[in-house]
Amino acid sequence: MTVVEQEGARGRGVPTIEVMLRRWRTWGTRRRVEELIRGGVGVSERAWRASPGRDAAGLAAEVAAWAREEMAGMRRPFGVDQVALALAWRDGHGRVFCSASLGVMRPGAFYDGTAEQRLAEAFAGALGLAEEREAEVLAALVRLGDLAFELQGAARAA
Repeated sequence: MTVVEQEGARGRGVPTIEVMLRRWRTWGTRRRVEELIRGGVGVSERAWRASPGRDAAGLAAEVAAWAREEMAGMRRPFGVDQVALALAWRDGHGRVFCSASLGVMRPGAFYDGTAEQRLAEAFAGALGLAEEREAEVLAALVRLGDLAFELQGAARAA
């Protein structure tokens, strides 16, 4: 039964109520993911001090090692094993002066050197912006497998 047709639905012969239900489900899922992340599900955070002259490659190696440790216990329902890594740099007054994201990556990137190389590039640029100031590097890792597990429920995802 077509209640009211929309431009997009009309061309495909899809009842508007089905289009609306799909949107509500999508909005509900998005809201649920936001709630899970705010609640800390699948999220790990850590901070490092970056003093003037700090070696970008050494710091990248530390962050990559931390990420590998955090991923070790990640649930992988339906093969979902991706992670997202975001970084922010704060000065001594707590102001963020630079941020970066490695985007969504597979764990293998943290073992084959890909992530470490991208981290080193980001750190080199940010440490150059820090000039002679003490900085703090904040990292947030989101384990998408843990989010998928929670969204689907333990029984369905196992």
